Amino acid sequence: MRTRQLLGGIALGGAMLVGTAAAPAQAAAPVPTTAAGGWTMSIGGPIRSCASANCGTVSQTMYGDDIYWTSSLINSAGNRWYRVTYPASGYIYCGNITEPC
Repeated sequence: MRTRQLLGGIALGGAMLVGTAAAPAQAAAPVPTTAAGGWTMSIGGPIRSCASANCGTVSQTMYGDDIYWTSSLINSAGNRWYRVTYPASGYIYCGNITEPC
């Protein structure tokens, strides 16, 4: 009986530790981009006229397209957008290129 209680306590304690260890990683804030721009690769998506999903499409990119960005910003919704100058001038959402969000 004591062995079963001890093993049950170890299993419960291990589950609690795993849950506790995972929480800080999930709550970590995104790391801001410190680079001043450069080449990146598109994974597909539109280049928009402003830093919002509601803005008009300037150009559509395909997977593997080369993109040149000059800066990034966080819009009012908290999303990171990159200012691009090639292949078109506008903004592309961070989830559509290989740069970090």
